[in-house]
Amino acid sequence: MVAERTDHGCTVKRDLAIDYLRSSVTVLVVAHHAALAYTTYGSYNPGNYIRSSAPIIDTARSLPLTWFVGWNDMFFMALMFFISGLFVKPSLERKGVAHFLSDRAKRLGIPFVFAVVVLSPLAFYPSWLLSDSAAQGSFLMPFFAQNWSSGPAWFVWVLLAFSGVVASVYRVAPDFMKKLSWSPASVWHLLIGFTVVSVLTTVPLRLFIPAAEWVALPGPLSVQTWRILLYFSWFLMGVALGGAAPEQSLSRTNLRFWPFWLILGFLTYMFHGLLELKDAFPAGTPFWKVNAIMAAVYSLCCAVTSLGALGLARSCFQNAVSFADSFTDCAYGVYIFHYCFVTWTHYFLLSFPLPPVPKFLITFVVALTGSWLLTAMLRRTVARKVL
Repeated sequence: MVAERTDHGCTVKRDLAIDYLRSSVTVLVVAHHAALAYTTYGSYNPGNYIRSSAPIIDTARSLPLTWFVGWNDMFFMALMFFISGLFVKPSLERKGVAHFLSDRAKRLGIPFVFAVVVLSPLAFYPSWLLSDSAAQGSFLMPFFAQNWSSGPAWFVWVLLAFSGVVASVYRVAPDFMKKLSWSPASVWHLLIGFTVVSVLTTVPLRLFIPAAEWVALPGPLSVQTWRILLYFSWFLMGVALGGAAPEQSLSRTNLRFWPFWLILGFLTYMFHGLLELKDAFPAGTPFWKVNAIMAAVYSLCCAVTSLGALGLARSCFQNAVSFADSFTDCAYGVYIFHYCFVTWTHYFLLSFPLPPVPKFLITFVVALTGSWLLTAMLRRTVARKVL
């Protein structure tokens, strides 16, 4: 159940199921972006390409891929922050604050800068080629001055910021951080805890913040506004669980209802979709009430689906597999590099009269294998220190 890995010369106990789950969520991220060009709601804005629902939007559309993207969006980034938080407290205790922050700045900061300066323009260039701006013949200067998007790398800078906050608290109030631990005694404590935290951090913001709004900070820094507290709270739940005994709190026994949770997660996602229909609420229903109900259903879906994914991982990932270990070592690089492969494959497939699912599969395979191979090659160089 527990694998041993080396971290800066030290042998560190790692939970194999959580390790493989983190890699699996990375695969979901690649699949999510590969499917965005083929959703039924996709829209391209030739006047302002950066405001499109995805860099490339194909005329081939798929309802199942739309469902996949929608359900994925309900939980996978919150789960990513939770998994990342699990390793923070042990790392702080092992390395100390200064070494921890130095490592985080190197491992998160350097790839983020490279992603926003090099990879992001490369990923959005095919989108610009289809826009009205292409006729003006200038891409880079307007991109950095007006349209600087970090793409999927937004997760990296937010994770770095969250880590910095926790490390700062650890420095000024170490006793408080040592007490920040959570050991759910039962499956119901897990379910209630995840759901209540999600509701408390989403419903208040959704009362006055539109679902599609992103807060734009200086440069390429941005994050979805109404989810920022959700992401931070899930990160803190990971820190609290990781500071106790996660192998017990997230044991197979506590997560034994994972098939039911996954089914419930999909049903709540479909119910959320029904609530988005035009006549789902009676005429005259206050805007705040609609948003509160939508956020509550979203929170339940996020909690039960994530617990289902954790339970699935705990049940299925019990023995190390060399193939999976290889991908796990490269998963972070896959996250950093895959978006360029996705957008350019979408662009080249525009002229092929294929159904949406084959186009999605081609994009997914190209992006996953391409970014995996690229990362594997780079990890043979000095880049291994940050990938």
